[in-house]
Amino acid sequence: MRAPALPVPLGLTHVFGGLYAAAYGLGGQQLVAGVVRRMGPVVGLPVLGYGPVVAVGDPALAKQVFSAKPDVLLGGEGVGPAAAIYGSRSMFVQEEPEHLRRRKLLIPPLHGGVLDSYVPIIEAATRAAMARWPQGRPIRMVDAARELTLEVIVRVMFGVDDPADVGRLGAPFEELLSLALSDETPVRYAARRLGGLRMWGRLAAVNRRIDDTVLPLIAARRADPSRPAGILGMLVDVRGEDGEGLSDRQIRDDLVTLILAGHETTATTLAWMVDLLLHHPEALQGVTAEAGAIGAAEVGDGGTRYTEAVINETLRLWPPAPITGRMTAGRYRLGDYTLEPGTRIVLLLDVINRDPGSYPDPDDFRPERFLGQRPPASAWVPFGGGLKRCIGAAFAMCELTTVLHTLLREGRLEPVDSRPERPRGRAGPVLVPRNGTRVYFSRADACSASPRR
Repeated sequence: MRAPALPVPLGLTHVFGGLYAAAYGLGGQQLVAGVVRRMGPVVGLPVLGYGPVVAVGDPALAKQVFSAKPDVLLGGEGVGPAAAIYGSRSMFVQEEPEHLRRRKLLIPPLHGGVLDSYVPIIEAATRAAMARWPQGRPIRMVDAARELTLEVIVRVMFGVDDPADVGRLGAPFEELLSLALSDETPVRYAARRLGGLRMWGRLAAVNRRIDDTVLPLIAARRADPSRPAGILGMLVDVRGEDGEGLSDRQIRDDLVTLILAGHETTATTLAWMVDLLLHHPEALQGVTAEAGAIGAAEVGDGGTRYTEAVINETLRLWPPAPITGRMTAGRYRLGDYTLEPGTRIVLLLDVINRDPGSYPDPDDFRPERFLGQRPPASAWVPFGGGLKRCIGAAFAMCELTTVLHTLLREGRLEPVDSRPERPRGRAGPVLVPRNGTRVYFSRADACSASPRR
């Protein structure tokens, strides 16, 4: 039997792909999710400058995509826009077998027992941030979390403690992140064949500042292996089974990837989690009880079951990076449909995570879904899946748990708005709360009155 034709919203063709791109820019992820829920689970979305695009919102099809052989569905090509920001040598945008070789080299600093050594750093950064937060007037949790998570990732990556060093090292990465989150990046990527990326002066200037910051640190570590240098030092020292290490440029691009991906997504998740907890008092009470029962140094020893369930449920409802992609190397059969070579498959993680066949009342916040059981592999994909699954997932869980417990032990949060947050309407690579999760904050050592004055 001949494969059915892909459904296309409003009968759009590639000639009108620019109209859909403009609509997506204004309507954001919610527009795409709505289209796929109505017409899906597979929908063709011709987008000017991106070639044929197919959006997928079904767990079974996501599992098929994640488990496909890497020479059949290309992971690096599928996340092409990220290469403009992370750099062409980043592990994240490599194809196999280079991606797997590089991934193995990056895993040790981000998994296992080494995570325990980061907990005091995360706790200290959280306390320093709390000391700066104003009391008696609202703060935007997403902004406060961005500042905090940037400090954490810079301390961990470069092994620095002095606030002046943290600020100096973090500044160019913060500027690069602002470009990554801007509307300019997808437009320039779409116009890449016309020089949209090559002639981007602001990006080139930021990259020069990052080079001036990072490359001397790499050279100093190579000259003196005993020099403390955080994860950067580990990447300089690491060797594969063949004895080969990473070049300076590979280390540089991988650091950019780890800092940007580990900064914004964690900050956004923290903002969503605070909003959900403040509007669900029973869940807040459960996390607060765990935070008070254990010390920060014991995070991850099994006393954080409910907190981890809250994090998992937050990531299910609001995956910070809501899409990931692959590109077909040849003709490819996806479910009932046949895709042509060069088709970009976009997996809608927020739609997959709310699959009604996997979760009763999928739009409700219910941390209990994750107590005593692991998240379903094909219907809980906030970190992506397959060979390209987020390498920093364990670090993110450690950081979120430590930050949240420190906040609840040593501070008090109250919501400014009576209704839970909704995502910002405009398109972007990260799913951000529309109002930034506004809260009142007070420190535990302050007066016991309400933080609202």
